[in-house]
Amino acid sequence: MVTHLINLVFIGILFADMLERRYPDQFQQFIINISYNLIYYFSKLQILLMKYNKNLNSFIESNPSLFEIKQKLDLIFSKQGTRVMRYFVKNTQLYDIQKDEPDFILLSWLRDNKKCVDNKIIYKNDNYDESMCENSNIKFLLIEIKIGDNISRKIDLKTDEFNYYLVGNKFTKDFFMFYLNHYLQLKYETKDTDKITLKIIDHDVNTINLDFTDKNEAILLGKNSYNLSIINHNKEE
Repeated sequence: MVTHLINLVFIGILFADMLERRYPDQFQQFIINISYNLIYYFSKLQILLMKYNKNLNSFIESNPSLFEIKQKLDLIFSKQGTRVMRYFVKNTQLYDIQKDEPDFILLSWLRDNKKCVDNKIIYKNDNYDESMCENSNIKFLLIEIKIGDNISRKIDLKTDEFNYYLVGNKFTKDFFMFYLNHYLQLKYETKDTDKITLKIIDHDVNTINLDFTDKNEAILLGKNSYNLSIINHNKEE
C-alpha cells in the first residue's frame, strides 16, 4: 500500500515536470489558477469553520454538562502541565471569551486526581495570588438559597466534579445566581421586588440567614474561618 502511494507520487512529479517542459506558459498559468482557487476556497472554508466554531461554542456554553466536559478536556489535553483556564461570567452566563466587563472571572484547574475542577472566583479589583488557591478547612453543612416565596434550592460548593472551597473565594448574589443558572439550570430572571435570602448551617451547626440587598453582601472564605457582612465565625485549628 505504501509502495503504491510512493509510486503514484513519483509518477505525478514526472507528469508535472513533462507538462512544464512541453507547455511552460500554459503550465505556469495553470499553477497560478490552482493557487488562486486554493487560497479562495481555503479562505471560504476558514470563514465557515470560524462560524461553525462560534455556533458550536455558543451551544456548548448554553449546556452546563457539555461545557463541563469541554472544560475538563481543555485541562486534560493541555501540554503545559497543570494549566489554569480562564472563564468569564456575565449575567449568570459562563463564557470562554470575555463579554464586556464580566461580573466575575473563574480560574479553573484540575486537581491532582484529574477529576475534580478547582474554581477560583476573581472579582474586579481583587488582589489575586497563588497562595489564595489552597483549600479552605471550612465546610458548610447546608447552603440554601430562597428567591421570593416559591423558589428554594440547595447549593453545593463541592461535588465530585467541582470545588469552590478555596481560601479567598467570595460568594456574592451574582455568584449564587450564576450557580442556579449554570449548575441547576434554573432560568429565572430576578425582579427588583424579589427577596433573596441565603440560609447557612455552618461547621458549628450555627444557622445564619443572610438577605442579599444592594449592599453587596458576601461570604468570604478563609483558611479556618469565614466572614459575612453581619458576623464572623472561626473554626479552631
